[in-house]
Amino acid sequence: MLLIGEASKLSGASVRSIRHYEKIGLLTTIKRNGSYRIFNDEDIKIIKLIKQAQLLGFSLTELQQIFSLPTVQLWPYLLAQLKVKQTNIANQIKQLQQQQKQLSIYNDQISSCLVQQGDCSTSLIPS
Repeated sequence: MLLIGEASKLSGASVRSIRHYEKIGLLTTIKRNGSYRIFNDEDIKIIKLIKQAQLLGFSLTELQQIFSLPTVQLWPYLLAQLKVKQTNIANQIKQLQQQQKQLSIYNDQISSCLVQQGDCSTSLIPS
């Protein structure tokens, strides 16, 4: 049996976040002793799962949807959502690679201009 401060330390989530997770229905099995929340090992696992899912790009709203599903629907839905996240990340990587390529082009142009002219303000401005 753990109090919220201990649950925070073990899970890596702030006390405020844990309270918020409970408020929005992500933590539904928290026991109480008077006004104190009492956490167990399973609660800590769920809090860690929530934090890991957020790091992977899941919003709390998405997690609410996932957590509200019956177990039989949860895993196929989660699998579909993971594929969506993977596709989104692949698209972001492509965009970042394009940006990196463009930055390299500008870097080369400015470096070349500085060597040749010393002032690049007019030659690099698109017309």
